Amino acid sequence: MLIKTVMIILVAFFAYMHSYMGSTMHNRPIIVAPLVGLVLGDLTTGILVGATLELVFMGAFPIGASNPPDFVSGTIIATGFIIMSGQEIAGAVALAVPIATLVLLFDNFLMTVVLIQASHIADKFAAEGDIQGVEKVQRIAGIGNKVILALVVGLGFYLGVPMIEKILTYIPEYVIHGMDVAAGILPAIGFTMLARMMINKELFPFLLF
Repeated sequence: MLIKTVMIILVAFFAYMHSYMGSTMHNRPIIVAPLVGLVLGDLTTGILVGATLELVFMGAFPIGASNPPDFVSGTIIATGFIIMSGQEIAGAVALAVPIATLVLLFDNFLMTVVLIQASHIADKFAAEGDIQGVEKVQRIAGIGNKVILALVVGLGFYLGVPMIEKILTYIPEYVIHGMDVAAGILPAIGFTMLARMMINKELFPFLLF
């Protein structure tokens, strides 16, 4: 189990690093789930779960300042559960969405509380004209965030879905509902933010196109 957990952590880290050098989209469920299937020795189920969850999260994209549910964690843990328990593939949907929402809450905490401190450190280097210092902070914070998320996914896989479901029960219903509402509103806000930057004589034709 420990070896499988380490492999799952590596898969998660690989998926989260998709945005490090510009998004390569290899974090999508249709890519990640088959990798989990390879790790657990059931590629066929991994492919089927990946295709199913890709349909569920097809519209989940970060737009502007909005973050969609963390479908990497939802895909990995749900796929692992389906393969190891032998349950129906449809059960992956019921697991992936709440798990993705839970990890999104944690990721938002990292972004708004932890990583903001890295920005302040980078600002100090920038004020001193130390470009290399700014780059180091960016790399350490960027990769460190992915490592933390990958470890969280590995921990979730190791502890199992029952533990995750137990954690979800402690989150108030109004918080979950609020996240659902925000998930519907934020993409529109993000697109509006992008549109405001593009609405000028030079760029507006490309926006319409």
